[in-house]
Amino acid sequence: MALWHHKPPQVAALWLPESRPLALFELTDDRGRAFNNVSLQGQWTLLFMGYTSCPDVCPGTLARLASAYPQLARSLPLQVVLLSVDPRRDSTERLHQYVTYFNSEFRAVTGTHDQLYALSRSLGLVYAMAESDGADGYSVDHSADIALINPRGELEALFRPQGGVGELRLVSMRHIIDDLPKIAAFSG
Repeated sequence: MALWHHKPPQVAALWLPESRPLALFELTDDRGRAFNNVSLQGQWTLLFMGYTSCPDVCPGTLARLASAYPQLARSLPLQVVLLSVDPRRDSTERLHQYVTYFNSEFRAVTGTHDQLYALSRSLGLVYAMAESDGADGYSVDHSADIALINPRGELEALFRPQGGVGELRLVSMRHIIDDLPKIAAFSG
C-alpha cells in the first residue's frame, strides 16, 4: 500500500502509514495443516501471540475476541489466529482443543522458535522464555498486542493493550469493533 494520500480516519489502533510485508514463514495450524503467508491472504486477520498455559492474557484475549467476533465477521471476511510461542507444550491437539473452546472458527498456529522469531519480529511483537518455579521450569513472557493483517497478508495496524499499573492489560474490543471497519474501508 502506498503512503496515505488522504487523511485517514481517527482510530485508537497504532495504524501504520504504510502496510508492512511479513517475513516468509511456514507454520503448522491446530488442524495439522500448513499455515504460511498465503494463509493470511483474502481476509482480514487478527493475530496475537501467546500459549495455552498462559494464566491471564491469552484466555482473556480469546474470550473477548469470541464475544466481539460475530459483530466483526458480519461485515468483513475475518479470521482470528493465536500464534503459540510455546511449541514444546503446545501440540497440535492441545492448540485445537484450546482455541476452539472459545470459538470453533478460531485458529492456532505454531512452529520452531526460529520460525516463530522471524514472524514475531516482522509483526513487531516479542516473547521470551523465562525461568519459573512451575512444573515445567519456565513460563513465557509475550506481547499482548493484537496485530491486524490486511487481505494482502501485510501488517496494517496494532491494537495495543489498555490498563494501568497492577491491572491486567488487554486490548479493548471496543477499539477493534470501532476501528477495524474504518481501517478496512480506508485501506481498500
